[in-house]
Amino acid sequence: MSAKKSVSQWEAAFKAADKDGSGSLDIGELRDMLRKCNCNITDSQIAEAFVYLDGPQGDRRITLEEFTKGMQNLETFIAKLAELFKKFDADNSGYLEKNELRKVLECCGHKFTEDEINEILRTADKSGDGKISFQEFFDACT
Repeated sequence: MSAKKSVSQWEAAFKAADKDGSGSLDIGELRDMLRKCNCNITDSQIAEAFVYLDGPQGDRRITLEEFTKGMQNLETFIAKLAELFKKFDADNSGYLEKNELRKVLECCGHKFTEDEINEILRTADKSGDGKISFQEFFDACT
């Protein structure tokens, strides 16, 4: 998760990725841009990002307007997710431990069993340390 970028920074990234100068990005140009940024992203995630950014018209081209709006919306979502994470990280450890995760899940309005909470923790905890980092939380929520 990088710091919030300005519209001009997103515009510059878009223009650099628009290799054919068409004024829009195709899926290959988006893939190349994401991989150039060292994003650890799968082909299916690239396809999902493309559909998200392509907007309601779905014309298989991402315009500058669609790109900047989508990236700003993504930054807003990440900021809200970070706020939620911090709210439930009661001990300010930078991790959600099982009891903190339980509170996040209860906030969703559903009563989870102990087994369900354990399974959610196991699934989200990619490092296997018994707690969830913000990156793991982000990955589980997206």
